[in-house]
Amino acid sequence: MTDTETNLPDFRDLPTRDVVVYGDLNCPFCFALHERLFAWNLLDRVEWRLIVHAPDLEASIFSLEDQSLLANEVFSIHHRAPDVPVNLPKTRPGSEKATRFMQALDRLPVDHQVKARVALYRALWVDGRDIADPDTLKDVVAGVGLSEVMESADIRGDQNVPSTSHETSRDNNSQGSELPAHDFWNTSDEEIDKFDIWQNEWETSDEFDRRIPIIKRCSNDNLLLGLPTEEALVDFLKGSRTFYVNDDACVFQPRPITLVFGSLEKLWPLVNTIRNSCEVLHFSNSDDCREMLSEHESVDFLLIEYELASAKDFDLLSDMASARDVTCIVVSAEGSDEAEMRALESGAAEYLPLGRNARILVARFDKLVKERRKRLSMEQHAKFDALTQVPNRREFQARAEQEWHRLIHEGGGYCALLLIDIDFFKAYNDTYGHLGGDACLKRVASVLRSNARGYEDFIARYGGEEFVLLLPGATLESAREIGERLREAVIAEQIEHTGSSIERGHVTVSIGGTSAPATTGKTPGDLIRVADECLYKAKASGRNAVIMQ
Repeated sequence: MTDTETNLPDFRDLPTRDVVVYGDLNCPFCFALHERLFAWNLLDRVEWRLIVHAPDLEASIFSLEDQSLLANEVFSIHHRAPDVPVNLPKTRPGSEKATRFMQALDRLPVDHQVKARVALYRALWVDGRDIADPDTLKDVVAGVGLSEVMESADIRGDQNVPSTSHETSRDNNSQGSELPAHDFWNTSDEEIDKFDIWQNEWETSDEFDRRIPIIKRCSNDNLLLGLPTEEALVDFLKGSRTFYVNDDACVFQPRPITLVFGSLEKLWPLVNTIRNSCEVLHFSNSDDCREMLSEHESVDFLLIEYELASAKDFDLLSDMASARDVTCIVVSAEGSDEAEMRALESGAAEYLPLGRNARILVARFDKLVKERRKRLSMEQHAKFDALTQVPNRREFQARAEQEWHRLIHEGGGYCALLLIDIDFFKAYNDTYGHLGGDACLKRVASVLRSNARGYEDFIARYGGEEFVLLLPGATLESAREIGERLREAVIAEQIEHTGSSIERGHVTVSIGGTSAPATTGKTPGDLIRVADECLYKAKASGRNAVIMQ
């Protein structure tokens, strides 16, 4: 490890608060990153912005499947960060109470905040305690010696400051040093605004589309996504690494978005219940509902009240839901056979007669939520190469077509493509075995992904030891520069390859590429053919080269 007492990385040039991290308390990857920054004495210089990945988690049931997925995440930490002492908790508690608790500590000096946050993370991920439990939060305060400090700072539960919608009931009669039994301390409007802004930034940013720690450099907007390797983190903090993605992610998904078309008065008992686990948007006008369906791709469910919808509205809404992969549910206040038949004929996933027991209705809806999450998760996994964890060839082809049509629509901008092949890879397998070859492929994929320009570039495994990089908007010259950067980055990784005579026995890559304006009559396949010809020339010229045409 480089983070020992005698050999800490030198971060003297790192500006205070230039590095910002968005992390959740119940995310094991966030915990591992937090521990690493703590070992490097950087938590007082890095701005750690606590956000909540799963606001609905406290109301969810922690199933056997959830337990299995959580175990996989913890195992991944053991593998990727063996220096971090992480244990498997019995459950994953909701983090909103603990996050609001930390908001109150925002009034204290930074070193006190760091001390409490370290203790909270370790309470869950080392000791396995429930950080949603008020008693645990009180113990954290006492354990780090902050009880007296907080009293002297006049941070108490009997403060007469406005409460927020995020808070539950509190004991306004708390006296002396005793901590209140529920939410402890109220936060000021200014503090609430700040924390809500952080949550909104994380939820709405196109760059922050995964339930993983997000590290951002404010001075240049460079990003690390996920739990980086120690080397990648050091490079990033020193300014030499601009982009890195580790796709390990927390298991819990965003709250589903449910559109409700119907009478809110009639549907309220059901709506009031499902809104504990969903974001619910109500519409009594079919045009408004259709507009939301057409403009927002993140909608998960559509509830249609059969009695309110005309035959035309019913058909339009159900057809649109089907076309946009939105799960359609028909709700009927009367519970007639006609309504059920119409629901079945429309292809609705579920029919809910409101006259049934409310618990049964909610159970049916929850079942649909779980099924949709499972299906979407499987679809997402199907897009990635299982070994290298970059997108696979099929996903690349879909993405290339999408970008090509987008560029045509926008007037025919340039699009570049690089084919990247590991030199003497057969000899590598012969020397190090197939397990060694697998490890090599994963390291090369990580290097390529980390040294691309960012989200606008799309890296995929094309087949065998070959990768492909799509570069929307890149000219031939800029694509050549990117290719050279990737070639040099692979060399810098110093992956031993005694079967290669290039670069003192280390792994190298050959790259062929091209760039062309997106025009009607051409396809991404045309770019592939030219890039493949250039790759052949690069390998014929002696390998470890970039040839563009």
